[in-house]
Amino acid sequence: MAAAILALAAPTVAAPAIDRQAPAVVAVANPGGEVLPCRPAADRPRPVVLIHGTMDDATAWDVLYPKLIAAGYCAYALTYGAGGGFLPLGGVAPVDRSATEIAAFIDQVLAVTGADRVELVGHSQGGLIAEYYAKNLGGAAKVHSEILLAPTTHGTDLLGLVGLLDGVPAVRDVIDTAVLPTFCAACADQEVGSNFIRALNSGPIAQPNVRYAVLATRDDMTNTPAGAASFIEEPGVVNQFVQDLRPGYVTHKDMPRDPVVNQWILEQLGSA
Repeated sequence: MAAAILALAAPTVAAPAIDRQAPAVVAVANPGGEVLPCRPAADRPRPVVLIHGTMDDATAWDVLYPKLIAAGYCAYALTYGAGGGFLPLGGVAPVDRSATEIAAFIDQVLAVTGADRVELVGHSQGGLIAEYYAKNLGGAAKVHSEILLAPTTHGTDLLGLVGLLDGVPAVRDVIDTAVLPTFCAACADQEVGSNFIRALNSGPIAQPNVRYAVLATRDDMTNTPAGAASFIEEPGVVNQFVQDLRPGYVTHKDMPRDPVVNQWILEQLGSA
């Protein structure tokens, strides 16, 4: 899985959030996790927490973030699940560990904004973490909506590669337990059939009183099968392909910065 998503890497920084009582003052959720205040507007009462994907960082949201601020939202992002050694990227730690990190970050955001719930926007592993947070970590009461871009909800089969490895269990076991954990434990966690994926998919994923919207791309070569690996086929969930909004080529990596995807996110936030 790692090879398929190496292109997601980017320098580690975090997006700022603007204090609406003093617009000239910039409040930053920095890589160390500090969250500075932002007073939500009356018509935008819930802060938006942005969760990047595997081998990525908070700069994944550099296009969407200014649009959220311009639309009047408090918005926060951090780089989570950072690795060490030769691959110092975000989103590579075991997904359950990263989910715990995000849970603590959400608590910080709620504390500094005074809000009772957040809007979660997640890409790829970030969407998976949002789903897991609400269902498996008991965070549903703190979430108003989850707006998810190609989340690895059901695990990726990596264009059938995982299925081929299932035919040689000993080889898959070595890859998942000895090779991938040395640089990307999250990659093994997101494979179809992993213990993490089975835990999330045991029973309904969508939680009561949380609104879910999922957007996938038919051009996805990372989280496959495209759509089927992401969609939550449960009552009340919005499942769409970006190509149904506008025909065109959009890769898995492109989604957080794609203009049509960004507009869809804003529309989902507005209808939430």
